[in-house]
Amino acid sequence: MPDSVEINEGETSLIVPAVHSSGGPGKRIGKVFFNSQMAFNRDVSVMLLRARPVQSALDAMSGTGARAVRWGREIGGGMKVTANDRTPEAVEYISANIALNRLEESCQASHDDLRSLLARRAYDYIDIDPFGSPVPFIPAAMQAVKRHGVLGITATDTAPLAGAHPRKCLRRYDAMSVRSPFGHETGLRILIGHLIKEAAKEDRGARCLLSFYADHYFRTYLQMEEGGAAADAALGKLGYIEYDKTTGKTTVSMEPISHRSAGPLWLGPLHDSEILKDMNADETLAAAARCKKYLKLWREEVDIPFFYENDELSSLLHMSPPRMDRLLEQIGASGKVSRTHFSPTAFKTDLEFNDVLAIYRDIAGEVSGHH
Repeated sequence: MPDSVEINEGETSLIVPAVHSSGGPGKRIGKVFFNSQMAFNRDVSVMLLRARPVQSALDAMSGTGARAVRWGREIGGGMKVTANDRTPEAVEYISANIALNRLEESCQASHDDLRSLLARRAYDYIDIDPFGSPVPFIPAAMQAVKRHGVLGITATDTAPLAGAHPRKCLRRYDAMSVRSPFGHETGLRILIGHLIKEAAKEDRGARCLLSFYADHYFRTYLQMEEGGAAADAALGKLGYIEYDKTTGKTTVSMEPISHRSAGPLWLGPLHDSEILKDMNADETLAAAARCKKYLKLWREEVDIPFFYENDELSSLLHMSPPRMDRLLEQIGASGKVSRTHFSPTAFKTDLEFNDVLAIYRDIAGEVSGHH
């Protein structure tokens, strides 16, 4: 393969195009796509599959095969891995990377249209990491993931989901998005809500093992639960949110309150605490320090939809923003509170909105020197 370089990611050697993307998603360079910034995303999939081993895994849009080959090399344990791509050039890279890491026994390259592959084969774990929206591939994936299997889904169409293009979000995800300080969480929950609705069509429910926003993409890992009752239970966790930008108040409800409501979206937990306990940010990962930092945030994140932005509250109340640690300490004295992985200047709490404002006024008053 002309114009290639060999790099290391985690414990794996990879042959990738010499010119490749290191920015956010969606920058396609050449026919075969490799983005070094997605190393963290691949790390998380390695941590998750180490914590919950499976027998068969599909990397559905594999590009150079980086993700699949890392699973084969860094997880092992008899897992059979299929790395699929529809472009012949990508399959050349996949085969070369399988050979480079001597994984012929456990990994196979597949040159196929994803939907026709999913119509023929079933897997315990299916990873879909497309350009833009995963929506076109979801129905086929819901049929091809085995009983109690797991889907790992990435969406890079964050603008429609986070409220910048609500009509496009409605067309694509059958949900309204809305601009707010926590647009990234709304977007992630709309994506999960869509997946729950698609699973329900197959009489399947699902629960989130881990869901997050990072580097301009959304990512969720869903474990399937079988049967109509499981589907109904999951659908029962969908609802709506309304954000009032004049008062800063957020209202969560099971039905839309007005035409400004965002949803339907997932209101259940974003993470499963048991799997987070079992995940380990080991030093061999490509972005080990970042994995460690995010694992801590996810483990501590209060399981409540939506969050408050320090700056948003300060402009709402016309006061200077207090220090985050002071704010967390004071709110923590009255209720549950945590930072959130969505934003370094935000917090989640189970306190009522008015109580949050009262505490904020107190602390910000100390900063501004007036009570």
